[in-house]
Amino acid sequence: MRNRQPNSDTITSSILSFGSVWIAACVCFMLLQSTTVAAQDGWAWETIDAVGEPTARHEAGFVAYKDKLYLIGGRRINPTDEFDPRSNTWTEKSPPPIELHHFQPIVVDDAIYLMGAMTGGWPMEKPLDRVIIYYPERDEYAYGHPIPAHRQRGGAGVAYHNGKIYLVGGITNGHMDGYRPWFDEYDPETGVWRTLPDAPNARDHFQVAVANNRLYAFAGRTSSRRTGEDMSLTVEYGNVYDFERGEWLPVTKNLALPTLRAGNAAFAWQNEIVIGGGESMTQEAAHLEVEAYNVEKGTWRTWPALERGRHGSGFAVIDDYVYKASGSGNRGGGPELTSIERLKLPNANPVTEADALDRIPVFQQWHTVTLPFSGAQTAEDAADNPFLNYRLSVDYIHEETQYTIRGFYAADGNAAETGADAGNVWQVRFTPDRVGSWRYVARLHQGDNIALSDNLTEGTAVDLPGAEGSFVVVPSDKDGVDFRNHGRLEAHEGFFRFRHSGEYWLKGGADSPENLLAYEDFDGTYRLSASADEGEASTTDQIHAYAPHLEDWKSGDPTWQGEKGKSLIGAVNYLASTGMNAVYFIVMNIEGDGKDVWPYRTPDDFTRFDVSKLAQWEVVFQHMQAKGILLHVVLQETENELMLDGGDTGPMRQLYLRELIARFGHHLALKWNIGEENGPASWTPNAQNDRQRRDMASFIKQADPYNHPVLLHTHSHDPERSNILSQILGFEDLDGLSLQVDKREGAATVVETWRENARNAGHEWLVSMDEIGMWHTGALPDSLDPDHDSLRQYVLWGTLLSGAAGVEWYFGANNLHNDLTSEDWRRRARLWELTDYALTFFNANLPYWEMQPMHNIVSATDAYCLGKRGEVYAIYLADAAEHTIDLRAAEGGFSLQWYNPLTGGELREGTVTTIQGGAMRSLGSPPPGSYPSNQDWVILVKKNQDS
Repeated sequence: MRNRQPNSDTITSSILSFGSVWIAACVCFMLLQSTTVAAQDGWAWETIDAVGEPTARHEAGFVAYKDKLYLIGGRRINPTDEFDPRSNTWTEKSPPPIELHHFQPIVVDDAIYLMGAMTGGWPMEKPLDRVIIYYPERDEYAYGHPIPAHRQRGGAGVAYHNGKIYLVGGITNGHMDGYRPWFDEYDPETGVWRTLPDAPNARDHFQVAVANNRLYAFAGRTSSRRTGEDMSLTVEYGNVYDFERGEWLPVTKNLALPTLRAGNAAFAWQNEIVIGGGESMTQEAAHLEVEAYNVEKGTWRTWPALERGRHGSGFAVIDDYVYKASGSGNRGGGPELTSIERLKLPNANPVTEADALDRIPVFQQWHTVTLPFSGAQTAEDAADNPFLNYRLSVDYIHEETQYTIRGFYAADGNAAETGADAGNVWQVRFTPDRVGSWRYVARLHQGDNIALSDNLTEGTAVDLPGAEGSFVVVPSDKDGVDFRNHGRLEAHEGFFRFRHSGEYWLKGGADSPENLLAYEDFDGTYRLSASADEGEASTTDQIHAYAPHLEDWKSGDPTWQGEKGKSLIGAVNYLASTGMNAVYFIVMNIEGDGKDVWPYRTPDDFTRFDVSKLAQWEVVFQHMQAKGILLHVVLQETENELMLDGGDTGPMRQLYLRELIARFGHHLALKWNIGEENGPASWTPNAQNDRQRRDMASFIKQADPYNHPVLLHTHSHDPERSNILSQILGFEDLDGLSLQVDKREGAATVVETWRENARNAGHEWLVSMDEIGMWHTGALPDSLDPDHDSLRQYVLWGTLLSGAAGVEWYFGANNLHNDLTSEDWRRRARLWELTDYALTFFNANLPYWEMQPMHNIVSATDAYCLGKRGEVYAIYLADAAEHTIDLRAAEGGFSLQWYNPLTGGELREGTVTTIQGGAMRSLGSPPPGSYPSNQDWVILVKKNQDS
């Protein structure tokens, strides 16, 4: 059984909140001792012999209101049942207005609030879209405030504290998927919702409790019916939110729940959080264990077990007794119980010996672990340059592997928010790829130009408190496109592949605006001068604001310095919502087209970096990765290839590359692009030569501990393109090409040619179709090219069916919304839609990494075909005419299905549904319907499994 675990995305503030004690003492913790207290005489649950019985139900709410108990909701629309503990009598009351289940009810004044709930049938239940309120004394239900659409979920934990209601976790898509770490505050008086920082864990099917001004979330799971893991992904570690500090506390080993389960109940009694009941895959019967976490000691003890294990109900406390009623006796939906039992609550928590707490931090696989260290006090402009004359490096040791990661100067450790350029915080970002125990050893050295040295003992050691420590890594709890759900991308035999799982990944996204990071909300960002040179996009003195995408920002999304960052984060949200998964951007265009992006403190000093700006870039990059968007990092432009060290990989280029790798290399989906239009051409004769580009690629490979793909952006046509590429064929430190092609009709041939050339040279290249010409036009807005016919045919389907590893769309130089000035990705919404249709077809139907271009086996002259001989073929036809396929080299029977590249959707049957190998065969005609006569189509020809 796999267990889902805490989010460890960036722990700088969390670790600093422990202070120097944590940093200095991380390696000398003792294991937590879970305490079992002997039961007092007669301290046990008792089943009540009640008058009457409630309606049998589970996934219901159970709560105390004044002197009575109320059983509410559950599967189906059930009457509300009231229990009077003085007479032990059940009384039937009104039903709720809709089916209501998977919720934790809470009392506010004279009402019971129901929220964070689901409605409808398993497994596609819908989250409740508004608050429902029950007034017990009037026996009336009423609808309350609406719940914001983007924060609706069921199976959430709910608590009332200081006049506000707090929702934690939950799941957005019934039992299928969509578990979330969300945390919200709701004001029942005004209806105002406020999004708070995500919890460290995503979880659903659980309850929360508040004690000592802290909220505690234990148990639960990450329900995933879609992957067949409905109940197995239980969450081991609890999360604690400190209301006074306004933050989640670090997750440590002592927060591990002794008995893992979901569907549990929870309540606070004195200084303990009590967890009881629940379900899991470890046993068929519902859990009867009851365990209590001491919020002062940080230890667990066992309370008396329930008489009847049950899940899908709550605890309710009246007159020093805790009650539990209804629920399901086994995991799943039955048997539904009607019994009620109670336990006398202890007057005081028993005194136990102090336990040594195991506060070793717990992080998640593939999540960024940011370790802060208190090092030398300095500043960006200090005489002793902190970027050049200091070097922080950290060894991370696991029993199966070891990494040495470079750190960086972080000013005050919170520069994205404060804008600080001075301080004594040094950080290192690491993305652990294995679960289990890790330890680390950090070193900070000082010396002239020491940042350029790989000798990790060189220089004078600087005192570094907490230089050694340890932590535990557990599986990630992320789902969907979030790269933390998949691991690190690598280049493998001409395609992108996740290194850990071996699953392949196909790219589609935006190549423009290339100066994406020229954004007004980033510190120290401005344009040096406007540009209107022949052959490049024109600009003004204004940099990007992305105002059209402000509406796409949602509460819970990141910002910095108050409201900053919303429009760019919104733009990322929009692009991800279209199914796109990559963005191309230049990180240094001094002397280039835009003249508005650089990582430096000033554009004329290449030895000092802007800490707050780079920290703000990191906020955006983290969001991109969470949204499943690859970072296509372009390191230079053709105009500034010689700006650093005359093109050599000398001290300035080395420093530049090391700084970028240290700050951003931890990201899982990232490719380094050596430079736009790299190498000499007639219009740019002063450029890097073959030795210089080889040296640069090799340095990146040596300096990057994660071995991200390294690609070369090409010129748009021959002979300039082939002159450069022919020299570097077979070079193992170059993983492939970021291809530029001027004439779209020939794009597929160029892809196929260079993939074949690389294969023949003994080193496969990943070839991505990243910039389509002509240079002045590129991909026009939808208003000017509604269905992007030539791009769809020659570039999208043509290159993918010729072995391309993905496509990106370049916006051209002479458009109103061009490669430098575009503010709104919606202007090409149709292009993203068409691209998504293609990616969806490939991902759902083709082992494309095992297939080869076979265009000539189809009779149409303008067809493209990618095939795995004798097994599967994907064919693009530019028209609906009847064509043939040559299957003389194949045996057995094949099925034929048609796919519409203009509308996507399901595969459909044409006039011919099956064919036999061994001959030329007709492909038939498209599915019946009202289609234009010049409609293009894609055909999937797949060998029958019984052939």
